[in-house]
Amino acid sequence: MQNFSHGMQQALTIWLALLAAAIIAFFVMSHMSRRGQGGPSWWSRLRKAIRDPDAKREKLAKAERGAQELQELQRYCAEVAVAAERATAMADRRRNEWEAAQRTQEAAWRAFEESEQDVSRLRRANAFPLTGDDPENRRRHLVRMVNAAHDRGEISASDLADALMHRDGWDPKAHPFAQQLMLQRVIRDRKFRAYQEASEIERHTANAADMAAAAKRSLDDESFDAELRLCKATAVKPAEQSAPSFLTAPAGS
Repeated sequence: MQNFSHGMQQALTIWLALLAAAIIAFFVMSHMSRRGQGGPSWWSRLRKAIRDPDAKREKLAKAERGAQELQELQRYCAEVAVAAERATAMADRRRNEWEAAQRTQEAAWRAFEESEQDVSRLRRANAFPLTGDDPENRRRHLVRMVNAAHDRGEISASDLADALMHRDGWDPKAHPFAQQLMLQRVIRDRKFRAYQEASEIERHTANAADMAAAAKRSLDDESFDAELRLCKATAVKPAEQSAPSFLTAPAGS
């Protein structure tokens, strides 16, 4: 019995020593984990998660908020992409309108130059001595000439009325060369006004095209930033939700 009692005491001493060593090792590892991460150890986080009944609900709520934010970001990206596509179509249309206005302006300028050349040619021809003829023939020539010009669309109805009523410089007794020179001047002035109107339209369309292009660039940049944020969010969310933080053991523990 004495030998048995002595053996039990030795076994108990050994078990107590092993238990003390395990406890000491546990506290040392917990202390090192707390110093390495600047916060509570994994054992403390595990105990808190087990003891705290709201931890699971908070985690689920956080996951739901993250999923909702991700859906909101996806919706925003889709809306910005649609707006960018519309801005691109608008910029293309405004640019086409501007190019058409440029072509109209150039055509109006060429027509004005041709009319100016006709005026210069008639001005030189009118410098030669004029032969006499019947004033009634001159009046009929003026009527035929201005009506033909009106039918061709070279003068307006107001210009035609001025010529037939002998107003604003129109003289039925003038020589046919002088009448033709007067007609070409009216045509030239009308084409120059058309060129000025085309130039004004060209300026407006150019400004509209610039504004549409600026809006397109802005929406393209916004769409790129939104897609970049979405890519970052989709890359971070799964990594955050892959494992609970309290089950992640610190390095070296």
